Amino acid sequence: MRRRLSTLAAAISLLVCLVTVVLWARSYRGCDVLIRESSPLDRFLVSSEFGVLVFEIEWPRPAKVQAGWSYFDNPLPRRFGQHDGLLGFAGYTGAARHYLLLPPTVLWGMTMPHWFAFLATAIPPALWLTRRRAVVERRRMNQGCCPDCGYNLKGNTSGTCPECGAPVPRSANSSSIAWSNLK
Repeated sequence: MRRRLSTLAAAISLLVCLVTVVLWARSYRGCDVLIRESSPLDRFLVSSEFGVLVFEIEWPRPAKVQAGWSYFDNPLPRRFGQHDGLLGFAGYTGAARHYLLLPPTVLWGMTMPHWFAFLATAIPPALWLTRRRAVVERRRMNQGCCPDCGYNLKGNTSGTCPECGAPVPRSANSSSIAWSNLK
């Protein structure tokens, strides 16, 4: 169960990583905006623009709003041409005339560079792959096979795999291995 959970988490992280790369590339030609309006008085906005992800919580002045998610993919006027924060990270508060909905809104926001989101979401799949490789090698060695290519080393005394030429650990070709595991 634990292995399946880690595999699922790595797959989801890889998917988010790929989405991040696509958003990163698109952020230099336009602005992708996702808005969640839960009431007329609060709004959550995520946008991808100029190489950064922008997260904002807005408290707009009373206006008629439709509840639900909205998505805009047209190139809109963007606010974040210059990054004030270190390496693209920034936090800010203020009031701004929103470029999608009026009137001006009071907001709190933060920016995170796409490169950071990419690295954060690429690490779990990379760790999963390295762990998976170690598990496969260990299983192959326990079965008396070459850890690199899986070739059956039963009776091999040369110290190298005849299939791939990799050096064979002593335990993989010694007579102390329980060959009953092989089928």
